[in-house]
Amino acid sequence: MPRQLSTNLEDLEISKLKEIVETKGRILPPKGEWELFRFEIGSYIGIVYSSGRVVYHEPLSEIIELALCEKEGIDIGSDEAGKGESTGPIVVAAVALDQEARRYLRARGLLESKSLPLSRLEETSLMIMRKAKAWNVKVIHPEMLKRLWRRGNLNELLASWHREVIQRTVEVVRPKRIIVDSFDDKRLREELKELESIAELIIKPKADLTYTSVAAASVLARYHRERESIGGTKWN
Repeated sequence: MPRQLSTNLEDLEISKLKEIVETKGRILPPKGEWELFRFEIGSYIGIVYSSGRVVYHEPLSEIIELALCEKEGIDIGSDEAGKGESTGPIVVAAVALDQEARRYLRARGLLESKSLPLSRLEETSLMIMRKAKAWNVKVIHPEMLKRLWRRGNLNELLASWHREVIQRTVEVVRPKRIIVDSFDDKRLREELKELESIAELIIKPKADLTYTSVAAASVLARYHRERESIGGTKWN
């Protein structure tokens, strides 16, 4: 049985998907009030819901990719892992993706990465690193954090680490948008204000659920945290 993937579609993307399916497969009637339609290509099935969510067999990823619309230019997304954990390091990551890479990764279910099991973490991370124009991570182990924390609060430190990985990425690519998963809007805007001269700055809570580049950064941060973790080492 092929793996099941999902992503969210805008209205235009749903219309494009329907047009593609009509030429390559067939539209099936919905089976519930929450469904817009079902579709079949070969032996594989997809379901489009009224919420915009589409669930499909993995071999249909290329079909989904054809329907996706992405803004031109490179996005740099950043996110962190380990902030709320009692053991192991904090890892902050930045990932640069062009529109083709964002379409590819969205179609492979990246925006659903919050529920990504550990068994797929390495596979997905390698896929992201292969598709990215550039990526950077910073690992802060508990011993380092204890030394640095005396100089300021955690949000100040996190904002500076986000700036560091984004700045290193900007030295390699020229983004149109820089997107950060917000934990402290004021501190992040202050720390990143100089970057507004080169790209649109977007700071939003839960940005990893709607921006592919931030979802990619979230996965890479989690992956490198798992690799770098020192078992049982606590922050305090």
